[in-house]
Amino acid sequence: MAASVWHAFDLVGTASASDRALLREQFRTLAAQIPFMYALMAVDACFLSFAMYRDVPHMESLGVPALLCFAALVRTIVWLRRSREERSPETIRRYLKFTLATSAVLSLGFGGWGMLLFENADLAERTCIALYIFIGATSCAYCLQCLPGSARFVLLCGAAPMTLRLLLSAEWLLIGLGVDLVVVMALILRMLSTNYGGFLEVISSRSEILAERERARDAEQRAHDLAYHDPLTGLPNRRALSDLLDGSMAAPGEAPGFGLLIVDLDRFKSINDVHGHLAGDQLLREVAARLLALTGDVARAFRLGGDEFAIVVETGPEDGDAPRRIARRIVQGMSEPFAISGFVHHIGASIGISLFPADAVDRETLMRRADIALYRAKEGGRCQHRCFEPLMDAEIKRRSELESQLRETILADGFRPYYQPLVELASGRIVGFEMLARWPRPDGFEIGPDQFIPVAEESGLINELMLQLLERGCRDALEWDPALSIEINISPVQLKDPWLSEKILGTLIRLNFPPHRLGIEITENALIVDADNARRTIESLKNQGMKVALDDFGTGYSSLQHLRMLPFDKIKIDRSFVLALDRDADALKIVRAITSLASSLDLPVVAEGIECEAAVQQLGALGCAFGQGFHLGRPLSADQVRGLLNGNVAAGAA
Repeated sequence: MAASVWHAFDLVGTASASDRALLREQFRTLAAQIPFMYALMAVDACFLSFAMYRDVPHMESLGVPALLCFAALVRTIVWLRRSREERSPETIRRYLKFTLATSAVLSLGFGGWGMLLFENADLAERTCIALYIFIGATSCAYCLQCLPGSARFVLLCGAAPMTLRLLLSAEWLLIGLGVDLVVVMALILRMLSTNYGGFLEVISSRSEILAERERARDAEQRAHDLAYHDPLTGLPNRRALSDLLDGSMAAPGEAPGFGLLIVDLDRFKSINDVHGHLAGDQLLREVAARLLALTGDVARAFRLGGDEFAIVVETGPEDGDAPRRIARRIVQGMSEPFAISGFVHHIGASIGISLFPADAVDRETLMRRADIALYRAKEGGRCQHRCFEPLMDAEIKRRSELESQLRETILADGFRPYYQPLVELASGRIVGFEMLARWPRPDGFEIGPDQFIPVAEESGLINELMLQLLERGCRDALEWDPALSIEINISPVQLKDPWLSEKILGTLIRLNFPPHRLGIEITENALIVDADNARRTIESLKNQGMKVALDDFGTGYSSLQHLRMLPFDKIKIDRSFVLALDRDADALKIVRAITSLASSLDLPVVAEGIECEAAVQQLGALGCAFGQGFHLGRPLSADQVRGLLNGNVAAGAA
């Protein structure tokens, strides 16, 4: 019964978040309004007491108003104290219940006192008393409009009895006044309902805005975590390391010294191949946990990718040996066995160390010299650490020799384009090919793109190499079905060239190759090297009729701004997510999010690294339109592509 009474007077519960938000807002508003309400009540009581002092007994003119003023003062002090403290929704609801009861009691007291004065007054005084009581009650109701139950109690217990007394009087003047007050009271009651409805809408809108902000904050935090943390191990990733190094090197003269340790696991690949990716992933997680335990609070650990990690160790003025000490500890700790899924695995760690500022004062040089030291550690027998030394020029010499050979091979037109099929997943139809560079050597060995592309970029040969391969690729593609496209990759360095699009178009015009058949693939990281120049180049390529794809989406600086501001024709999901679909829930979530985002932007999605039919079915169900990978077709020479298109060779042929 009591619960239904409170509900009738708009006192909400505490079950839902919206109810709790409403209670807090009612409490905050009442805490601001109630002191003024009680002050108004006290002023009205004092004026009425002064006006009727000589016409009524002292108990009525002084005693009753004194009690009312005292009660108002006590309630004001209580509310002022409450407003300074944080209250739970349950406590607030209890306060509001008491406020409902108090408003009824004080309204009865104030209205009843007015009725006593009314009976001992003449016509003019009665009119004034009625107006004082009514105006006081309506003003209090206005102050309590965020708690309409209390406002109605005030009108019912304070103003309504006086209004009824006016209607029952023998004076037409008072009867007319009573009729006016009835109309005003009806309007006030309607106003209370309307204003409370608006109050609820404001609270609801504010709650929705706060909830949306919270969701946006959570999404931003999740995006930040994905951008700066490795999902498998939970360690900060390469990007986080880059930011840390750049920040630490901002002022070389003032920044404290530190050591960079590049850690590469020994014998990890054999475990991954023999026991499978699940065992390999679990081993990487165990390695990350052991690294954290070994480094403690004196260093920070990062996962760079694959089986490669990095450690940053500060070197104080009196502890320059800290990086070597941590490296020895890691080498020893990683030599201890790992027990995983009933198997005991034995691996090791090779570590390369470079020091800031002794070995380098910029991030790229510091990391490169740590890599050189790592190479020497592996070359020296693995499971050991090496510090960079100026005499470690073997790697630099090797790269110099590689650059010289690269120039000679470009002059001799020795690079060969290979073509990997791009397949429509729904039909299995080949719609185009991605061109890949191969460097066959006279000694029978083949240097991979991961080795010669960085050298070509650093030496300024990348554009010459790309244009040479583009010309050969276009000549080959002219023999294909005109509906088939050919796609090439553009490196971040090439996007710095303001004439890149003109150079590409010049090649197409010379060969009479349709621009709409050529696709340009650009990685996310290329967009943040020089965003303005990248935008101009992409727009120029698009204006000339070429297609532009955002390659390796999800691995770099994944920004919706890129998709909104740049006119991409499709998105390519990085192979790392595709390969992990069947064992990594986070990878599945990321692929689903990318396909959903692309669908909302009307952009087709290409999945790279498809190596089984199950992945084809899963990606097709997620909304990927196209795919490529060893399961759909390995990279083929020009002759093999010709045979494939003529039906003489299978797509999966090497």
